[in-house]
Amino acid sequence: MLSVNEALEQVSKHSFLVPTAQCSPLEALGLVLAEDLVSPVESPAFDKAMMDGFALRSGDTLRGSANLEIVTEITAGTTSEETILSGMAARIMTGAPMPPGADSVVMVEHTQIDSENVDRVQVLRVVETGSHVLKRGGLLTTGQVVIPAGSVIRPIEVGILSDLAGGSVTVRRKPTVAIISTGDELVPAEEEPGPGQIRNTNGPMLAAMAAEAGAEVHRLGIVRDNRDDLAAAIVEGLRADILLISGGMSVGVKDLGPALLAENGVEKIFHKVDLKPGKPLWFGKQEGGESPALVFGLPGNPVSSLVCFHLFVRTALSQLVGRKLTSPFVPGFLLTRDFVNRGDRPVYYPAYVGRKEGAAATIVPLDWKGSADLATLAKANALAVFDANCSYEAGQFISAVMV
Repeated sequence: MLSVNEALEQVSKHSFLVPTAQCSPLEALGLVLAEDLVSPVESPAFDKAMMDGFALRSGDTLRGSANLEIVTEITAGTTSEETILSGMAARIMTGAPMPPGADSVVMVEHTQIDSENVDRVQVLRVVETGSHVLKRGGLLTTGQVVIPAGSVIRPIEVGILSDLAGGSVTVRRKPTVAIISTGDELVPAEEEPGPGQIRNTNGPMLAAMAAEAGAEVHRLGIVRDNRDDLAAAIVEGLRADILLISGGMSVGVKDLGPALLAENGVEKIFHKVDLKPGKPLWFGKQEGGESPALVFGLPGNPVSSLVCFHLFVRTALSQLVGRKLTSPFVPGFLLTRDFVNRGDRPVYYPAYVGRKEGAAATIVPLDWKGSADLATLAKANALAVFDANCSYEAGQFISAVMV
């Protein structure tokens, strides 16, 4: 049985990159950049005024004041060929190109227009050379990496891409995730369960988590515990980049999944992981066909599926789109109450992370009564990680997986 870290290494090792696609910057929102965005230009392309005021030669103000002739006016989007000589100034607006000869801008607030001659301006202080001027190339140089490959495109990146990439961006397409929920006892959410039946919670939950993680989801519905139905669903599911099978993946009489996957060329990488809940996790890979596919056989217990998704499926989804690999574990949470794990496996326990102003983030294990306790589970925003056979005291720092 693998440890969690060993299982994560296997998931990463067997992951692959999905193909790239071209789209507009706006269409790239939420997707992952496939290539470094390299600036094709210097930015700004000219020395730029950063304040409304007057462009001048700073040397004219060394005595603490100066009376200068206003020889031109420059607004954003216009230029001036007038060279600013000693004793001259140009009225200039924020964002406008600096005129030849000027090396600084004095703010309007530090000037006064001569009431008897509106073509002259009185500068009321010494102006440091370079004041309120952004030099050409001061923000970006040609060839500079602005957004590295593997970055998720947010609204700010949409704006940057629109400026520097033109109308076309190379991204990783959304990974596809197919979901099969197995079990004769399952009914859809909209149906009233009969004797011995339960509503299908895993399927919708997994679909929601996959969509939240940036995947395109294909729900293949509830599949009964018979060979023909499950075989057909697996064939369809293997067309996706990732196939999630909820239930039916252990060694029981009706656990038909492993044998049917093997018949379709899926190699088992591992089965069972040293954690609670989620020990029965099954992971495999299909190499053949038009494209590879990863398969996760998730436990039928909803909390087990939740834990396994956040640990392993999210890792695979990040790998498929080329995101920088990061650990699912976030360290440094301050435990607010004692906790004892008497079990022989590490436990991932529903918890709530908060933050006190000026102090470390806190974490409190919830009074959770097990997988049927959905009301308490809904209050969790993290899974506190507790090692096997360990006691913890309030005030210790622990790690967690955010959910």
